Amino acid sequence: MDWQQLLSNLVSKLDYLVSRFDLWSKGFGWVYSMAESEISHLRSLEDDVQKLQRTYCRIQSLLSDAEDRRHIVDESVNGWLLELKAVAFDADDLLDRHRTLRDVAKLARGGDSRKRKRFWFGSGGSHLGLLQYRSIGTEVAKLQDRLKEIADVRKNLQLKPSDGSRRAKSSPDSVPQSAVACFDRSNVVGRAEDCKRIVGALTTECETVPSVIPIYGVAGVGKTALAQLVFDHFSEKDRGGNHPNPKRPSGDDKGKGPSVAVGDDEYVDLKIWVSLPKDCDVITATKEIVDDITKKTCNDRSLNILHHRLKELLDGKKFLLVLDNFWAEDCGFWDTLRAPLRYGAKGSKVLITTRSKVVSSRMTTQSVPPLEGLCESDCWALLRGLAFPHCEETVDPNLEEIGRKIVSRCQGSPLAAKSLGAILYEETDEEVWESIRQEMWALEENNNEILSRLMISYRHLDYPLKQCFAYCSLFPNGYEFDEDEVVQMWIAEGLVQRIGTRKLEAIGGRYFDRLLWGSFFERSHKQKYRMPSLIHDLARLVSKNELLIVEDGVLHDPPGQPRYASLFHPKQCPVTLEKLYAYERLRTLRLYGEPKVGQVPKDLFLKLKWLRLLDLSNSDIEELPDSVGGLLLLRYLGLRGTGIRRLPESVSNLYNLKTLELSECDQLSELPKGTSKLVNLRHLRLHLDWEKDADLNSMPPGIGRLTSLQTLSRFTVTADGDAGVANLMGKKYIRKLALRWTAQPLQISADENRRTNTHEQVADRLRPHTNLQHLWIVNYPGRTFPNWMDDRSFCKLETMRLSGCVECERFPSLGRLPGLKKLHVEKMDRLRNLGNILGFPTLEVLTIRNMLILEKLFEVAAGEIPTLRELNLFSCPRLRELIPLPPTTMLEISECERLNSAS
Repeated sequence: MDWQQLLSNLVSKLDYLVSRFDLWSKGFGWVYSMAESEISHLRSLEDDVQKLQRTYCRIQSLLSDAEDRRHIVDESVNGWLLELKAVAFDADDLLDRHRTLRDVAKLARGGDSRKRKRFWFGSGGSHLGLLQYRSIGTEVAKLQDRLKEIADVRKNLQLKPSDGSRRAKSSPDSVPQSAVACFDRSNVVGRAEDCKRIVGALTTECETVPSVIPIYGVAGVGKTALAQLVFDHFSEKDRGGNHPNPKRPSGDDKGKGPSVAVGDDEYVDLKIWVSLPKDCDVITATKEIVDDITKKTCNDRSLNILHHRLKELLDGKKFLLVLDNFWAEDCGFWDTLRAPLRYGAKGSKVLITTRSKVVSSRMTTQSVPPLEGLCESDCWALLRGLAFPHCEETVDPNLEEIGRKIVSRCQGSPLAAKSLGAILYEETDEEVWESIRQEMWALEENNNEILSRLMISYRHLDYPLKQCFAYCSLFPNGYEFDEDEVVQMWIAEGLVQRIGTRKLEAIGGRYFDRLLWGSFFERSHKQKYRMPSLIHDLARLVSKNELLIVEDGVLHDPPGQPRYASLFHPKQCPVTLEKLYAYERLRTLRLYGEPKVGQVPKDLFLKLKWLRLLDLSNSDIEELPDSVGGLLLLRYLGLRGTGIRRLPESVSNLYNLKTLELSECDQLSELPKGTSKLVNLRHLRLHLDWEKDADLNSMPPGIGRLTSLQTLSRFTVTADGDAGVANLMGKKYIRKLALRWTAQPLQISADENRRTNTHEQVADRLRPHTNLQHLWIVNYPGRTFPNWMDDRSFCKLETMRLSGCVECERFPSLGRLPGLKKLHVEKMDRLRNLGNILGFPTLEVLTIRNMLILEKLFEVAAGEIPTLRELNLFSCPRLRELIPLPPTTMLEISECERLNSAS
């Protein structure tokens, strides 16, 4: 090739490169222009978001003001407020999503460049990226248009901030905790004669086994309270058939209700209390009876098996069974439920409470008149007791005059009287009392609905309390709940307002106390809480626009845009979750009963992307789809009692998750390896059935980095290194902790193996923070317990349980713990005695179980455990003597042969 041809080729290539450079230059300019546009868009978005935040705060103030000023009857105004509330929900969703993207980006910038790249350009697990910011910008623009329309409607309606008269508000802190703690919710007024009449009917000889006595009356008249009074009147024999150490009868103290002497015919072998939810099926009812007798959860759903089990438990025993809130008017229900009850001994009784006259007449073997309302004097006594609980002197005469006029419109309902008294707590302003009277008298005289009286109490709640109360409409009628459960649900939904540096759980606890004080909640027989039936009706009424209810497959669509979904399937009906696809703005999805879900649809969480609370507890699911990790706003994930075996690794992407509920998940073998990324996790509840081998094998790596934890229901120790990385002493917010050693030999490092007392040293490094309130230690393999266990600095420790510590040769000096109230000891096979003690100044309940060679309890003189009210001794065959007991201590003994023969 000559030089001319070579030059020609070179020129051609240069022309090609120049043309390509020109294209590249133009392309680069386009990319630069796009990047500059995106940066400008993001800056504009930040301005719009800040503006939306300010608008959202004003909307919340307006909604609160509208609630405080009046009960709105104008339909056009109600429609306007409904739309305003819908915009508030949508704005909250957008602001929360924007905050989450921003916080995750900030967290990613603290990591390596690869993580930063995954954040900005998105990944299959987290679904984060610029596209989401653009989506938020689009949604913000739409919201701004909607807000403009709403503002125009307000002008047309000519609404003014001064419209309506403002009501006095009852805030969460209006009632001090001391008042809530000291007030006895079992306080019963004006029922002495009714109690004697029911007790008399229950002790009357009857050939029918069991005989049935009804407490029949309208809602809110006090049926359950009277049943509780009667129930407490009867005493249960110990398991050996002897009368227990006698307890004080109900009413022995001031304010505890009428006192009735206990006769020999008022001792029974078993006392059983079951609260029946509305639409309860016979399988559930039978299972509840079995659970209450055994104090354990029965997992059988076969009616034949349950009947056989109940027959065994009742055979030849005299029992008192209370069926509270009985609704079933179908004779077949009662005939089926009654079948195993017939095996009880003569004198067995069933006491039912019901609103239904049909139930009362069909089921009962003895005729009892309906329960009437209280007289006005008794209603005044209840109202006064809550308005001035600390006042022993007479109330101001003017206030008493107004108060008696108020209760004259309560229609004899103790529930109405108590709820009104609660909103007048320590209120001495006559104008406030007069405003309540005027509202009561504004009701039509012939309006005999107690619900309208309760609505007045609801309207006087502070706005956050109204929201929290309305949210509880999710619960089925008769559902029993824990305080912690409800407070964590409120927090997940964003209903608890932050106050300074106070913990949200503490603020939510005050909300709960205030609703309990106002009789919106009541304590149940099982040391839980529930909403009185009529209060539940009120909750459903005030939340009708936001609550989607699905019962037995029937969908009840609300008039507004639903934000909360409650699916109740008591009969193991199949659940079709695809029905929820149309409700994309749901924030809460909760299942009740024992529904058959099968497999969760893989795209469910792509549709319901705004969920803050997801609770699939007690369903039959065994796995969750990976898409659950895309629920950026999820705060609460409940899987209690499911057969789930493992959680998808994508759960680790749930940046906002605060509560992970895995109690009773006995098939769960491990947690996601990335659990330590859940930096906002506050409550991690794991399975606590120590009797099963199929169990959580180990804790995920890096668990010590979860510094926000307040509940760690268990920590499984598999290796000596686990103790150091746990950093339990640094977790000052943990209140409940279980330390459990695996059944396998502890994996000891070579260095540790050269030392003595290795197990004790591991336990020493597991020392928790002194803020701990409840501690379980299970399967500990050491011979002595760590020194920190009886350290006086654990002054907040209230409950301790020691189980399966079979190598232990010396019992710790727990009497030094100044706040210990409950102590449970079991399966410690080397202990012959519990040693000498000094202390136990606050111990109330002591339970000793399955101690095969235990011969003596504590060496203690009379009066050294002054507060002990309950001593339970089970399966201690060599135990020879008791400790001196206070005269009011309840004693239960079973399978302690030498002790029974000695006594």
